[in-house]
Amino acid sequence: MIKLVRLDYRLVHGQILAAWVNHLSAQRIILVDDAAANDEMKSAALKLAKPAGIRLNFFTVEKAITKMPKILELNENIMMVFGTTKALVDVCKATGAINEIQYGATFNKDGSKQIDQSVFLDESEQSDTRELLAMGVKLYSQQTPSFPKEPITSV
Repeated sequence: MIKLVRLDYRLVHGQILAAWVNHLSAQRIILVDDAAANDEMKSAALKLAKPAGIRLNFFTVEKAITKMPKILELNENIMMVFGTTKALVDVCKATGAINEIQYGATFNKDGSKQIDQSVFLDESEQSDTRELLAMGVKLYSQQTPSFPKEPITSV
């Protein structure tokens, strides 16, 4: 069962491992990010951060789309972490399987609009976010379980 779908450019880091994995009793983390899935060095580094007993998968967007039916049938608590808004849009469009997304953190680039303390969206990411909202996907920002959910209803 997918317990959480999160947008976070950092993929696996302390907040996810210390707060979210425990809060969700997650047994598997699926990272959906073409760059990480296709980079052995990056994948190896991210695997080092993984706690014992937690399964970690690296999927390209294409593989996530293909594997979604199996993911939905797994009898595990699953956390999916996407590296980009584009990946989220592509998977949501192709599968229709994701109806709620937590925006955790995006990179603060020149020209980005700040949505909350850790979410900054450039024009392309704003467009992707509007597309997700138009699909009826519920969006909210939340850093850790102790923070309140802040709905994202427009950009």
